[in-house]
Amino acid sequence: MDQGVYIAVFRLDTPRAIRVGRLGPFRFAAGLYFYVGSAQRNLSARLSRHARRRKPLRWHVDYLAAHATMLGAITLDAPRTRECELAGELGRRFAAPVPGFGASDCRCGAHLFHTPGWAATG
Repeated sequence: MDQGVYIAVFRLDTPRAIRVGRLGPFRFAAGLYFYVGSAQRNLSARLSRHARRRKPLRWHVDYLAAHATMLGAITLDAPRTRECELAGELGRRFAAPVPGFGASDCRCGAHLFHTPGWAATG
């Protein structure tokens, strides 16, 4: 089956200001970003889309992906309800740099998390 919950991992080598759709402009620090999402079908296509830098900007993660490198993803064969549980777990360990990022259809504070580790390594 090509569905489930995922954590897409992005690396941003230098700090930059990025406008995130209707959320507005935010300052993104260099480091690693973990984006929690789900796909009830076509999970592999969703992840391929996240990895492309050039695409129509539709979802919050598209705005980050246009500037960051997607390193890969961790996928779980789990129901969509696990997406918010996973976001909550990451939120207890990492900072959420943009309130509401990726959480427009739930009550979570955010689905994007940051750690400064692994900034530009050359």
